[in-house]
Amino acid sequence: MVALVALGATGCYLTSAQVLVNYGLPNPFTINGADGFGRISVDLNTVPDDKDNKDKLKAISDFALVGRFTNTNGSGGVVVVYITPGATSLTSPGEIVAGATKLWGPGAIGAAPASRTMTWDDSAALFTAAGKAVLLKEARGDGEFTLYTSGTPGTSNVIRVDKGILIFVIGAGV
Repeated sequence: MVALVALGATGCYLTSAQVLVNYGLPNPFTINGADGFGRISVDLNTVPDDKDNKDKLKAISDFALVGRFTNTNGSGGVVVVYITPGATSLTSPGEIVAGATKLWGPGAIGAAPASRTMTWDDSAALFTAAGKAVLLKEARGDGEFTLYTSGTPGTSNVIRVDKGILIFVIGAGV
């Protein structure tokens, strides 16, 4: 506190900060290998930390998708997450790959009944630069985008995600 008072007295003020934004995903949600994908609409305007800092947003310094991934049926595989700006309704894995940007993945999970808790460190390493750029643009814009989750094509596994949270750290400044 003394340091803050001293900085203020000398005319120096803090002009940047990092804000942690948590967006809770549907709990649980499933990724079914038989149909190949799932869709989640996201509206960051429902998150006070994002809404309150949108005008100060400079960058996303870190990103993670955390939760418990459980293969409830079938062989092992991977999970990939794609992102599109705004509310979209892509209808097949082919449309998703062609019309969305890969945001995260692949995250591997073993054969049923395998379970994996995706931690911050595990997850942060899986995001893509292109996906992060789309996320930053959407966070700076209207805050609405669509996530598409995809499992391993051609498998019959079902992966349940419990307590899934999209987390990102935004660099804010004045």
